[in-house]
Amino acid sequence: MQNKISESTSSIGKRGELVKILKNGNLMAVTDERGIIDCESEKAAGLYLEDTRFISRMILKASIYLKRLHIDFSWDRTEARYLGRSRPEVPHFDILLSETLRVVGNTLYVELMASNYSLEEVQLTFDYEISCAFDDIFTIRGENDAYSGLETSRTVSASSLNSLEYESDYEKDVIENSLPSLALKLRPGQSATASGKLRLSKAVKKEEIFKDMLSERPVGNLQLIGNVNQVGEREIGDLKMLMIPTVYGDFPGAGLPWYATVFGRDSLIFGLQTVDLLPEITRNILKIHSLLQSCEEEIYSEAQPGKIVHETRLNELSLSGRLPFERYYGTIDATLLFIMLSHRYYRQTGDLDFIKSIEKNIMAAAKWIDEYADPDNDGYVEFAPSGGGLVNQGWKDSADSVNFADGRLAEPPLALVEVQGYLYDAFKCLEKLVVLFDKQEMASLYASKAATLKPNFNRDFWLENESYFATALDKNKTPVDSITSNPGHCLMTGIVDEDKADALADRLFSEDMYTGWGIRTLSSKMKRYNPFSYHNGSVWPHDNSLIMLGLTNYGFFEKAKRLASDLLKAKEKYRDNRLPELFSGLSTSETAGRLAEYPASCSPQLWSIGTLFVISSVLAPDSA
Repeated sequence: MQNKISESTSSIGKRGELVKILKNGNLMAVTDERGIIDCESEKAAGLYLEDTRFISRMILKASIYLKRLHIDFSWDRTEARYLGRSRPEVPHFDILLSETLRVVGNTLYVELMASNYSLEEVQLTFDYEISCAFDDIFTIRGENDAYSGLETSRTVSASSLNSLEYESDYEKDVIENSLPSLALKLRPGQSATASGKLRLSKAVKKEEIFKDMLSERPVGNLQLIGNVNQVGEREIGDLKMLMIPTVYGDFPGAGLPWYATVFGRDSLIFGLQTVDLLPEITRNILKIHSLLQSCEEEIYSEAQPGKIVHETRLNELSLSGRLPFERYYGTIDATLLFIMLSHRYYRQTGDLDFIKSIEKNIMAAAKWIDEYADPDNDGYVEFAPSGGGLVNQGWKDSADSVNFADGRLAEPPLALVEVQGYLYDAFKCLEKLVVLFDKQEMASLYASKAATLKPNFNRDFWLENESYFATALDKNKTPVDSITSNPGHCLMTGIVDEDKADALADRLFSEDMYTGWGIRTLSSKMKRYNPFSYHNGSVWPHDNSLIMLGLTNYGFFEKAKRLASDLLKAKEKYRDNRLPELFSGLSTSETAGRLAEYPASCSPQLWSIGTLFVISSVLAPDSA
């Protein structure tokens, strides 16, 4: 008889159902909703390390039939209890089995305890059956995204009865197996325990700075500075699961299960959401990005000197170069966000020593703006993809996310509206940072750049007939006239003229943009509107959180509070009481007050947890 176990907290799996995640370090365990590690029942299930699924099946087998009694979940461990009968004909259950799984670093610890409550001696056996896979994470994701059809040839070898490994030209993956196996006789009233573990390891066969950063230790304690009403034990556990232990401290991964790695934009926006309450994590974010910052120009990975990384991966398809994601730089906004967060960290902490330690990285990011970000020298940061990665390189990075009101796709180079807001903010931050670096003469330069950008932006991006900002300028400098949530970010940065702010804020809360749960990514009046699309009509909590910061920045406190309260209502409606990565853009009236979920949303997801920090700030009693 086969019996299986699970983990702690929830996420959306490949078929849209909830899966369970257990993580305290870099090993991640994923099971189906019943707590079973079996890729036959849930394709995402398994034990993962560093973008590789080492084990796809781990099943507890017993010599007697076991009925699952109870399972307790937490973020790093779980305990399951099973009842059995010493003999099939006895009227009552009289055998109790407890099974505990616990993740620490790169190791899964397992403990079994069997107790005999019958009146006679019993003979019992318990064992684990595992299936090794060593699957590239992109081949598992491939059913749902652009990476379908990618394959890696896997040959698994056993170096001993207790060791399984996979080796290629790029990596060597090893499973050290000492899982418990019980064959025992138990007298009446007697109990027996057995423990063991699975330890996973990956060796990369070339110099890889990200790999060298990783640590096998568990996650450290999170030090919150102050109280956060909407962040409780559940959210702290979720944050700990997302953390990637490094030799420089814990770094927040983007989302589980598919994005348990470094993402530039995601982590930097999380820093903006939480710098006042998690300054130590913000410091770690800035440190890791300073080390991963590009020093060279390379077309395939879209690297340019001074650019901040978009994504890092240690899967074989990336290490081999078949995908560009080993260190991929196809992001137009992360470098600007790095400058913005650096100044906010200093403003919050006064940690001058640290800011000076990354001075060269901040100035390299500033140089990237001057030398690479504006190739036609029109004053706007823009992108045109050149490598093998993302077509769109703002936060809405799906291929169809930048479109005109009539549905036509905008052609690059593209200057995204929110990115110009980040550019303005970065200039204002550099104006202050260079003074700390004893470069006072440069302060006026960045003040002048900001002063020039603001009126040009308000002229070139403003749609007079809509009283709203365009979502981008296309290759011909034509305003992309779709109505999106993106301009709301500009309120956070201060680039919006005061005489345009009211109209912008009002449109964000109009019927075509506001669902009752939050602000849509795309107006329901637009041709490409689809409430179940990734970026063309769905609601993203983090998007709304940056808009909330902007609303408070311009004094729209009641609107900010309304948005915060409605997002909390959405959270309460969600089946695991979490804010997901995104949810459907159907309005409350269209769903009779029920929340329509997006079918493949990461949860827990970093930005969405960060959104709760912003909500707490907006709804705090002392907020305006």
